[in-house]
Amino acid sequence: MNDGGATIRSRAVEYQREGHSEPLDPERLCGTYAPRVYRFAAMVSRNPDEAEDLAQEAMIRAIRGLPGFDPKRGTVEAWLWQIVINASRDAGRVAQRRRALTQRAMALMPRPSSYGSESPTGASNLDLLEAIQTLPARPRALVALRFGADLDYDNVGRLLGISAVTARVATRRALIMLRGRLEPNFEEGT
Repeated sequence: MNDGGATIRSRAVEYQREGHSEPLDPERLCGTYAPRVYRFAAMVSRNPDEAEDLAQEAMIRAIRGLPGFDPKRGTVEAWLWQIVINASRDAGRVAQRRRALTQRAMALMPRPSSYGSESPTGASNLDLLEAIQTLPARPRALVALRFGADLDYDNVGRLLGISAVTARVATRRALIMLRGRLEPNFEEGT
């Protein structure tokens, strides 16, 4: 049975023997490289949340991979950046699949007649979905439950722990926010 902690310690000793003054351990790895990994992630991601997820995933993979790091095969930086690049490629593949599935789902999804005049008009399904995804969490949930899941206000309210009247008012406000994202010159009441 292999003791992961002992292996990391032995790799740290080997790393130190290779001329580095400090042992390579998870704390040193994160303290030294996490800000640079995040900067890289921020440059290749679509938004700050994706960048944080990518940087975190890359650092987790690096920490888990510490037992396999061999200083005789290359530098820590080369090893780490290969992990970061692989994590970035994996995240890109996942995002691409998610976008493709979303587009297919939107193409197949019938528009219920209950949308009525509450739905912003003149927007394509993809524009509408992208605008919904930019809403804050609660308004996004209200719109998704009311129109995506086609629930009535009683059920929307029950799921969110609010009354049906509050769900109706909050959904109306969410739709105003959504319309503002779709129609930049939209003014409330027009």
